[in-house]
Amino acid sequence: MKRALDPRKVVWDGKGQGSSERRNKHFRNELGTLVGFDVELVTRVCSLVGKQCKMIMLPFTECIFTYKDIDYAGRGLSSQWVDGCPSYAITTDRRTEFDFTLPYLATTSSFTVAPGNPSGFDPTAEDYSAFTLVRLSGAPTNGACLNRLRKKYGKFIIAKDLPEAKAILLNGTADVLFSPRTQIDGLETLRERVHCDDGGAGILLRKGSDLATWWNPAFQTFYFSGQYAQMCEDASQKYGAEVQCLPTPGNASSELLNLMKADPPAASPDHLWKFVVSGKIEPFSFLDSEGNLIGWTKDFIQEVCSRADKRCHLMLAQVSECTTRDGELLYPGRGLMEGWFDACTGYFETLERDNSWDFTAPYLLSNASFYVKPGNPSKFDPALDDYSNFVLVRADTSITNDHCLNRLHKKFNKLLDVPTQYEAIAAVLNGTADAWFTKRQGETQLEELTPRFHCENVGTSIMTKKGSPLPAWWDTAFEEFYSTGEFNQFCLDKGLEYNYDFPCVPPRMEQRL
Repeated sequence: MKRALDPRKVVWDGKGQGSSERRNKHFRNELGTLVGFDVELVTRVCSLVGKQCKMIMLPFTECIFTYKDIDYAGRGLSSQWVDGCPSYAITTDRRTEFDFTLPYLATTSSFTVAPGNPSGFDPTAEDYSAFTLVRLSGAPTNGACLNRLRKKYGKFIIAKDLPEAKAILLNGTADVLFSPRTQIDGLETLRERVHCDDGGAGILLRKGSDLATWWNPAFQTFYFSGQYAQMCEDASQKYGAEVQCLPTPGNASSELLNLMKADPPAASPDHLWKFVVSGKIEPFSFLDSEGNLIGWTKDFIQEVCSRADKRCHLMLAQVSECTTRDGELLYPGRGLMEGWFDACTGYFETLERDNSWDFTAPYLLSNASFYVKPGNPSKFDPALDDYSNFVLVRADTSITNDHCLNRLHKKFNKLLDVPTQYEAIAAVLNGTADAWFTKRQGETQLEELTPRFHCENVGTSIMTKKGSPLPAWWDTAFEEFYSTGEFNQFCLDKGLEYNYDFPCVPPRMEQRL
């Protein structure tokens, strides 16, 4: 009886024909067929365990992309169009968002300048602050890597692709390209080499994937058999460029050997509950200088999930993957609806949001307030019942909207929508608006007025897809955590750790006695 084949899909962008470095990994030959070392390796390793693996071409942004210097999982990987994306460096910051197979390639990163190095950039210096750097979207050569290398730096530009990066270098907008490339036509790559990776490059996987459970033992067998080294030698000759393969077992470091001999990850029968944050709200959830996702929210989720005996992971997603707005209408985001993750943290339950989402019990208090220009030149008074003579502003997607004002029984005439809090602050400062209605606290450029109001059900909750089973088990575990008083002690302890007064829901009256 033949062993059943398990079709798997991996993805490349197919653009390797422009670079000898990438040409040996994956490219379209003169017939248009996708070939290269990656293609051969995946086919061989899959065959060892009876897996039928298919290769398709997609833009690299379907695997990973960069927005405002944070890397996010692409749609193709998150929506399971593909199972994995080969030849991606394994890094500290990427582990927040992705899983990986064992590495199968060695990687290095370098610094590339315009011919003649007109800015005089020296990669061996400790301080790059006087230079403008550019990096490629989705590349591991980012600020977190420089921080891990103990390099100081200033301005970083993100280029969407290599042609844009080259143009930025050649026109003088940037001084140096920090990239995984060691040779770029028309530019000068400096001799210094650094590592952004943690052991090399492997196959990039969506968080919670089981692919490594069968790939890793198959690749370990392939590596120690000597067939891997032979394939590397043959590929280098066949494709006319050396493949950056791992050292053979006889020449490998003890760290690499230990990695190659490690037990493979075990497939878990339990669901991995994935929670997301934007990663930009310190001290609740933020990336430290080396790319680790830390903060109160991560600690809180780990505590509740441990009490519920659930496997949980906190990762990054753009806000639009949780909630989107079309005019005055709120809709669930693509990421939540398509199952890229299970829940979005830090959201407020409101009547309009109840139409499309479910929520856990609240765990943080929240208030909305009005901010005015210092001195309150418009004489705006939040205690009034009628705001019709004033122009109000709010940030788009905020819960401080017309529905909230109606629930507060406030009359109003004009409520401006702007994209972010920055435009809202600017509108108040330049006189376009008289007051900013927001749940944000501590904005120092403006004057905050009292009283404060509630637009939501008590405060901050976790938002899920309608019908999700998450709130049921979460609320049970959180109630046990809260009712014992341990949650409020947790908040006090974390306040000392992060030097911040977290607005946790207060203990019940009997707990205060």
